[in-house]
Amino acid sequence: MDTSQKVIPITRREIGSGLAFAEEHDLQRLSRWAADGWKIVKINGLFMVLEQAPPQQLVFALDYQDTPDSEYYEVCATAGWVHVISVEQRIHLFCAVPGTSSIFSAADATVKYERAARMLATPALWSSLVFAIGICAVLLSGTSWLASQFDRGVLELVSVILLTLGGTMVIFTALPWCAFRMRVSGYSLRWNRVIFAIVFALCGACLGYFFGMTIANVGW
Repeated sequence: MDTSQKVIPITRREIGSGLAFAEEHDLQRLSRWAADGWKIVKINGLFMVLEQAPPQQLVFALDYQDTPDSEYYEVCATAGWVHVISVEQRIHLFCAVPGTSSIFSAADATVKYERAARMLATPALWSSLVFAIGICAVLLSGTSWLASQFDRGVLELVSVILLTLGGTMVIFTALPWCAFRMRVSGYSLRWNRVIFAIVFALCGACLGYFFGMTIANVGW
């Protein structure tokens, strides 16, 4: 009779700071966690999932490649960088022992952020368009001409959906795209996370305001 029991690993979740805005900060956090006996096993949306493991002294690096082949990982391994996880086959996390030569030169880092910005360019464009249409719909929903053409309640409901959807998409596409473009231009974001926190807060406040006003006008 098999009396062995399945061992459930001890895990924890940590919210990320946003790779586009605070990459260096999150990589340093991963190093500290590895030294404390926690290894990253998954990035799930805004959260990093960690699993208890033997303590290790490690440094981490990120790269952005769209569905790389096996040779890509082999080249990185030859340079001393071990692949840890990938997110949607686009964001790739590597680790190495301290003192390993950087996986990126200054020129390589610029190319890396250019690739990341290109990956987000189309989603950022569409999200910005949806957000702009949502704002226009909210602002114009009270005009007499539109009121005569469409039911006002339906129009305001559609405008809320567009505004909420577009605003959420902007936060996760257009703002990171801006951050990557700033990195390509040589602007360091290490000490400017507070600026993006303010931008996130303002976007959330605007969405809440428009959403609340529309609900009040519809009379839900």
